[in-house]
Amino acid sequence: MNQAIRKFLIDQSVKGTPVYYEVIAKKLNLDLENPAHRDQLTIVLRDIAVYEHEHDRPLVTAIAIYKQKNDHGYGFYKLCETLGIGKASDLNASLYGFTQLEESKKFWGDADNYKAHYSIQEEETIHDIEFFTADEIDFLAEWAGKTYYKYNPTHIAAKEYIKNSLGSKTKYWSNEVVRRIPSLDTYNPRVWSQKGWDETEEGKVRVAKFKDYTWARIYRLGDDYKDIFFTVGVQSNPKELVYKLHYYFEKTSVLSASQKALLEREIPSELRWKSIPADDLKKHDWDSLINITTDFINNNLNVYDQLMQAVWGETEPDSSEVNTLRPQETPDTGISALPAYRPNFEGVEVNHLQKAVERKERGDAGEALVLQYEKKKLLKAGLDKLAHQVKKVQDGKGYDVLSFHPDGSLKYIEVKTTTGGAVKPFHMTRNERCFAQLNPQEYYIYRLYNYDEINHSADFYIIDQIEEKLLFQETDYNAYLKKTKK
Repeated sequence: MNQAIRKFLIDQSVKGTPVYYEVIAKKLNLDLENPAHRDQLTIVLRDIAVYEHEHDRPLVTAIAIYKQKNDHGYGFYKLCETLGIGKASDLNASLYGFTQLEESKKFWGDADNYKAHYSIQEEETIHDIEFFTADEIDFLAEWAGKTYYKYNPTHIAAKEYIKNSLGSKTKYWSNEVVRRIPSLDTYNPRVWSQKGWDETEEGKVRVAKFKDYTWARIYRLGDDYKDIFFTVGVQSNPKELVYKLHYYFEKTSVLSASQKALLEREIPSELRWKSIPADDLKKHDWDSLINITTDFINNNLNVYDQLMQAVWGETEPDSSEVNTLRPQETPDTGISALPAYRPNFEGVEVNHLQKAVERKERGDAGEALVLQYEKKKLLKAGLDKLAHQVKKVQDGKGYDVLSFHPDGSLKYIEVKTTTGGAVKPFHMTRNERCFAQLNPQEYYIYRLYNYDEINHSADFYIIDQIEEKLLFQETDYNAYLKKTKK
């Protein structure tokens, strides 16, 4: 909840004069001509109204009205309806907003109420993940630029350490910033490698190399594919935490050469690189880092918006092969009966650890693509509030992504990703199938295939009614020791 805006509304109630939405928007660096900005203002006011209602006080947000209409927005009445106060149309007809406006003036005009409730202590955030350490950044620097050999246990361990330490912490950092700034979204896939070349006797060979940094992108919801964003992450040379306003400059960017040149000219130099040196980490913790970053983004959202307008205007990027899903028809080349099981019992060398790691990485990448795809689809339909609620769920739920149909009904999405073809069989756990059987109308499998690791893209189709459309073959068992008679 934005406490500064809450206090501003309370002080206006004490003064006894309404305040315009436009004034509040200006305090938040928002432009009400921008639909995304209007949504952000709505969320700020909603959070305050819900908090006051939960504490049995008048809706102090009623002190805010439109300048042109000299009236409350209909969103105010829709919120009242969701709070169980009454039907929105009836509340609007009875001018309930002005009733609450007068109640707020009366309540906050009472000196005892003002003293007791003006300042509030929000619940302290408990961070269940350790803060960044200099040792982790030293480790990143030690491996930066080295070629990754996927069958080398030491290399596998190094990759996993970087992903699970700095990678996970960078992800947490961006998630917490977005949680504090309504209307923003983040992309944080814990990418640890980049493509490079090695010289060999046969010539240059394409290889994967360890990155010298971690990163997460932060942008307004729906802007993920426009390649302009705030970035947070860790740099190993120099060793520091970094936050900045940036753009994607690689060849695979949707930005044209002229757009990149414009951004290069227009991004203010003081916003291109802000940092906290590794030597100063002990002076900080999660709260101070998140507050610093949140303030930086909040104070410069107007610059971000101006850049977006200058670069894109009313146009949209051309379709890109990067960070995208390509919807396809469900193949009609399946099978009508399960294949016979014909074991050959031939021994093979299998690196089970490597296979498990690669399978997990593909799975995470596929889930990130689906999450992005579902949000974008709802945004295009004008359903911003539903888009905000699309999320990755915890492991063990029986599905991966919670999303919504345009009418608000639930979609439980299980994501299956392969680099192979469309009809390649996939593994499904007993837990996933049981959940699907319990929720047959809401359960969907998004089958991603032809996954391209370099461009982070894939084709996909959707499977519903899985009991009718899939054949299931047992592949392994849990074996229990039988109790024997003495």
